[in-house]
Amino acid sequence: MSPLPMQSFDDDFDGIATAPKTTTATAQAAAPAPVSTTPKAAAAPKAAVVEEEENNSTTTDDDENLSTDFDDEKVYARPGQLNQLRPEKGKAVRFAFIPKEWIAPQTAKSHWVETPDGQGKTTKRRYRCLTPLGKESEQAYCCERTGEDGKIEVVALVVHYTNADPITGKYEKDASGNFPPVQFEIGFVRLSGFNMRQIKKLPDEDSDPFKIDIVMTHADGRAFGYEFNRKAPVPRWTLDPQTAAAVKAAAQRFLDGKALRGKLGQRLNEVEWKALLSGKKPGSEATLGNVEEL
Repeated sequence: MSPLPMQSFDDDFDGIATAPKTTTATAQAAAPAPVSTTPKAAAAPKAAVVEEEENNSTTTDDDENLSTDFDDEKVYARPGQLNQLRPEKGKAVRFAFIPKEWIAPQTAKSHWVETPDGQGKTTKRRYRCLTPLGKESEQAYCCERTGEDGKIEVVALVVHYTNADPITGKYEKDASGNFPPVQFEIGFVRLSGFNMRQIKKLPDEDSDPFKIDIVMTHADGRAFGYEFNRKAPVPRWTLDPQTAAAVKAAAQRFLDGKALRGKLGQRLNEVEWKALLSGKKPGSEATLGNVEEL
């Protein structure tokens, strides 16, 4: 994996004159004040002072404009987060895989488990399976207790072209015959084994899935699932040096793989799995002693 880049500020105080230090010594030391024998007045309670300061304080927050609307994209944006690419029905998203030399796609088995939310309801969450990948692997506790094998999933970091046509995934030339500059965000796709086999067929024989642009749409004739088709033989983001540099910079924070691996589900050890499947919250006083009977 080749190294990637993942601000310095001018000193605003340069050139500001400072008052010269005084070198005049005090002629005489101040005489000590006579000791008073009059009882001191009781100090005001500290809490009262704090209360008064709080009541007299002012803030500029009241002058802020915090208005929003349902068309305000800032409400839906998640800066610094990895958004999953999931096109709406009848629409498409265009993307390219981040080079595998930067970070490879990640895979693991996982289970969807209903867990209590603390409010009398349950919610389904993804947890990593303890059974290793491989046909010869013996089923671990999570598979035995849930009665199903962990589902193999793959997650991959991608460059999502946010200004491609939302229906076709194309880039259209303007009146001058030029393509618009690429706008993008770093996201991720979640793939099944079937999706992997489908994508593997898209490149030319002398290429691979990391060297093409792909369009993702809902699968026709199916209630769920996605289809993947090649849109360009070369990733558009690589054609402009400035865009390529911007992609490298934006991807840097995700190249340690932590955020990407987190999309495969929460990791639990066997003790925590036993606690989870007994109705306890994972990590809350889960010990071998109190789950041994499960």
